[in-house]
Amino acid sequence: MNPTPVGGSIHIAAGTQTALRHGDSVVLHVIKRLEGDKWAVGIGGKVYPAVSHLPLETGAALRARVELAPGKLTLVISEIMQDAVAAALQGQGMPGTDVELVIARALARSGLPIQAQTIQKIRQLLSREGLDARSGARASATMVDKGIDPGSDMARTLLPVLGFGQKGGGDPRRYKRHPLPQSAKAVRDFVMGLATDPAGSPTTLQAYNHIRGRSESWVVMPFSFTSGGNSTISGTLKILYDPYKSEARAMTLCTPGVSFHLPLAGRQRVISVYCETSAKMRAVRGGLDSLKSKIHNMGLEVDDTIKEGDGFDGFSPVAEGEALPSVDTVG
Repeated sequence: MNPTPVGGSIHIAAGTQTALRHGDSVVLHVIKRLEGDKWAVGIGGKVYPAVSHLPLETGAALRARVELAPGKLTLVISEIMQDAVAAALQGQGMPGTDVELVIARALARSGLPIQAQTIQKIRQLLSREGLDARSGARASATMVDKGIDPGSDMARTLLPVLGFGQKGGGDPRRYKRHPLPQSAKAVRDFVMGLATDPAGSPTTLQAYNHIRGRSESWVVMPFSFTSGGNSTISGTLKILYDPYKSEARAMTLCTPGVSFHLPLAGRQRVISVYCETSAKMRAVRGGLDSLKSKIHNMGLEVDDTIKEGDGFDGFSPVAEGEALPSVDTVG
């Protein structure tokens, strides 16, 4: 019999600020092992450092009871929550490898059915283009949501553009040994030169931006500009629209190693920052006060917690190990 974490405890690092209260029942996501008995866990969209001797598994979703004592915060595990995404893969006879789980979660996050044929097409697309599974899978899911076949030539042309300038994406011309465009005009010329899609729109990117998704509608705008000196910044600005109300619901700015996400729905407008490396994280922390002061007059706030890049998929925040109540496998 495999050991179980139920009944055991996870200790949140001393001094960590949380809004948890004694007796709360929470869902805890095991994000990853840091080293030894140290883990990163997610609760309510926040990531916390934790210590536990329990047999934890990355991606697991656990229900726990909060116990507070002076200087201590303990989570007592009461239940292992079923991973509906993994169960859906098993139900279709798929092995549920790490890449397949990433793709399936991206589909579920986009409100799409988890189907073996779609997952295989996306996996082949990512493998062929050599893209990072996390961001590439979500970009592929947004194409599927707009009715673009991930096995088509259009998808192969479009996928790298959706991740322009960021990890797992970039200028698609780099695969042909061409340099990154150095000006706004170069980016515009590149976009206008993309292959024409079957529906007759001038470019694949324009077609993608004009097609309304079934559950989400993303508009993606690549950019590249030169700031003081010879420093060039490239990336994408992505805007999420409600496909039925034509209202902007979120905005994402992705640059190499650093991404920003701003929810536009609701009253609270807090920018979340995600960094791929510790060096980027230190640089952002150094300029955080300046960023806060510049955007405060716009009615926006910046989250004090700078998050690691694996908590972001290039479009929106990722709830690692997310246990969905149900998953569509039919469509």
